[in-house]
Amino acid sequence: MMTRVRFAPSPTGNLHIGSVRTALFNWVFAKKSKGTLVLRIEDTDLERSKPEFEANILEGLHWLGLDFDEGPHVGGNYGPYRQSERIGLGVYQRVADEFLAKKLAYYAFETSEELDKERLDAEAKSLPYVYSRNSLKLTEAEVSEKLASGMPYVIRFRIPDGRGAVVTNDLIRGPVSFEADLLGDFVILKSDGTPTYNFAVVVDDIAMEITHVIRGEDHISNTPRQELLYEAIGAKAPEFAHLPIILGPDRSKLSKRHGAQSVSEYRDQGYLPDALVNYLSLLGWSPKDTRELLSKDELVAIFEIHQISKSGAIFDIEKLNWMNAHYIRPLSPFVLLDLVRPFLNDKQKAVFESKYTQETQLTILELVKDSLTVLPDINREVSIFTDSYDEYLEQYNGLEPGHLPMEVIRKFRDWVTQISAEIYEIDIDAVIDEILVETKLGKGKVMRPIRMACTGRASGPLLSRVLSLLGRDCLLERLKRF
Repeated sequence: MMTRVRFAPSPTGNLHIGSVRTALFNWVFAKKSKGTLVLRIEDTDLERSKPEFEANILEGLHWLGLDFDEGPHVGGNYGPYRQSERIGLGVYQRVADEFLAKKLAYYAFETSEELDKERLDAEAKSLPYVYSRNSLKLTEAEVSEKLASGMPYVIRFRIPDGRGAVVTNDLIRGPVSFEADLLGDFVILKSDGTPTYNFAVVVDDIAMEITHVIRGEDHISNTPRQELLYEAIGAKAPEFAHLPIILGPDRSKLSKRHGAQSVSEYRDQGYLPDALVNYLSLLGWSPKDTRELLSKDELVAIFEIHQISKSGAIFDIEKLNWMNAHYIRPLSPFVLLDLVRPFLNDKQKAVFESKYTQETQLTILELVKDSLTVLPDINREVSIFTDSYDEYLEQYNGLEPGHLPMEVIRKFRDWVTQISAEIYEIDIDAVIDEILVETKLGKGKVMRPIRMACTGRASGPLLSRVLSLLGRDCLLERLKRF
């Protein structure tokens, strides 16, 4: 059978890092096996599901370049791809009715207060809570009477008596066993007629012919119930693979303080989609050759699902920053200009675009791009070339006499004063060599003070190129102010 995998987010919030990694591993697995990737929107939580969250999910996946073969946005032969639409077609009700007819499920009429009491009683005895099956003891006449009276009910799946252990052979973790007696008869249809998660997932995965389910380890506890539902329907269960949880650097659950954000937030903070995809692919998986910088094509070529780790994956924002910087460096100035333009603040953008031609803008970007970690860093870097000099100059207030070799700065100023036209890199390099000879100072003690006086900074890109781009008039003004 052709491989079919699915990514099935709930539109109850924006697309976040954990979900993206799940989508990514499904995408890679589908590409690797030349299979089909399905997007299914699991919106059975009708109150919390919002169209704007679904839009955010679709936008995030598109931005990351994770394309789907089927889904609500592209169609397909196995739709509808929103569970809310499948509810309206009676998909889940039909299967529930079949279960009722075969005595595989039953009506349960307990109130929430009665169920709470059952849980408290189990807790008082230090026992795991298992539903009492009180409604299963009702006669057919009693059930009919309650239904006729309009009493609220749910439909519960009946765990087969004496079922014993439910064993799942996880592709990542190996055999995982659960005792069926501890599961309890679970709800498959709620009182409002909507399906529970476990029931809807199984019905849809069968209908959509899903062969592999790759998801987070927080779903392991759902697996035995789903295995039992596959058995009851008489369908072969897909192969399961549960990805390790993502942890913060302190090994606690990933949270906002560790960098857990929505994908749209990472996009708005200036991360590149390929860098984010590359980084997330290494959370819980690594290639045999220990490479870290991988294109999507390289990732697909070398990916093996059994290489995914069982242990938690540590999310390190510094590593993501390092990787993002690596993805910025090879970009052409033309591409980079389009990427950074939305991140320039109003002040920098006004000066940068009015003062410099596009050719010079591209030259500046080529010069500073190695200093960018995220795209908004462009404001810091181009401020060398805009009139933010005074902001940096303040750091030198109060310097003791002799802290800087002023002789070097004066010699350089005198040379700039004599220039009547454009300043070229080759000439700047030549005068710096002359000053080195005249002052008998080391290179750092010559170039650093010149850089500080002309840019307000102690370090930066190639000095002669920066100074030639600033031009004679700007240099004279800044040297005077310094």
